[in-house]
Amino acid sequence: MAVPGWKLNFAAGFVPLAAGMTTLLTTWLGVARANSPWWTGLGSLDFSYAGLSRAGLDAPAWTQLSGSVGGVNIVAGAAAVIVVARFGLRGGQRWAWWFLAFCFVWVGLHDAVMATRFFRATGQPLMVLPYSYCVLMLAGLLRSRRAVFAATNSTAGPELTARSPM
Repeated sequence: MAVPGWKLNFAAGFVPLAAGMTTLLTTWLGVARANSPWWTGLGSLDFSYAGLSRAGLDAPAWTQLSGSVGGVNIVAGAAAVIVVARFGLRGGQRWAWWFLAFCFVWVGLHDAVMATRFFRATGQPLMVLPYSYCVLMLAGLLRSRRAVFAATNSTAGPELTARSPM
């Protein structure tokens, strides 16, 4: 029997998947169209890749590294959330619940704060993605908590107790 709420965490994983792919795409486009204003996926910023060298000779390389590595790692984190929700939380695994709670706090809350700061500075509403992630993650964690942490002695069946070492 599937744990209630796991689909919310599963769906939440697709939000950073989209964000990571967008980060990767916009970084590649920013480099390929070096003289165009930097596109974020929702609008443009007031600089171009070609103009970054005015900030320092290493600025273009740093921006390309940050966008590319960041985008790839966001996608990897998203894949982890999707897989853990589907194959861990769905089956009532406590480790999966704790992993997803960590992802909510460490990744979700941090990204929501930073994207809000970015919005205040640029007017671009990128915070919609981390806010969506946080809402879905929190709802899934709250919905699944009771089933995952039910007393294993009396209420959980053998299929849950056998897979819940904690």
